[in-house]
Amino acid sequence: MTTVSNLLLFIGLAMLAIAAGLNTYSGYAPADPNSTPLFSPLWWTRWFPLYASGAALLLVGV
Repeated sequence: MTTVSNLLLFIGLAMLAIAAGLNTYSGYAPADPNSTPLFSPLWWTRWFPLYASGAALLLVGV
């Protein structure tokens, strides 16, 4: 059971780190101000499922 808990904690932390990294990258991605944005400007529409599932895995793992 400890192995499963540790695995869920690791996956949850990895998902949160990936979502935070992509969210940070999306702010710096467009080099040309006239170009279309690479990601949606509404971060929660794209990244909320990753944050929510990562947090849920952390809670289950704890």
